[in-house]
Amino acid sequence: MPTRYIYSFTEPINPEELYELLQQTAWAKNRSPLDIQLMLDRSQITLGVWDEDRLIGFSRVTSDDMYRALIDDVVVDSAYRGRGIASGMLKKLLIRLQHVEQVMLDCAPDLSAFYARFGFRVKQETSMKLENKR
Repeated sequence: MPTRYIYSFTEPINPEELYELLQQTAWAKNRSPLDIQLMLDRSQITLGVWDEDRLIGFSRVTSDDMYRALIDDVVVDSAYRGRGIASGMLKKLLIRLQHVEQVMLDCAPDLSAFYARFGFRVKQETSMKLENKR
């Protein structure tokens, strides 16, 4: 029988468990559990995925819930990749955000084909960022 994963926008996410999950990424492995708790407190939308009581997936959104939304920190435990969990998260997030005028995300170039399946396209406009030293 296939495993049934639990997706939740409302279940509290333990920052220590998310810290362990983010250790598998190149882009978020330097975040501390305290900073992760602050991020969770300040994010308008968080989506966790559990296999029983184990956090195996996470994503979040910052948004004005009207005109702009940014999907960020999409991560799936490496032992669970290839099982459709990231697709499940994206589907649920896009349903939740269907009334928002513009939904954006940043990703590595090798993931653009994955996100294109959900209607995302590479922006032709200039995208800029400023990184503050912490």
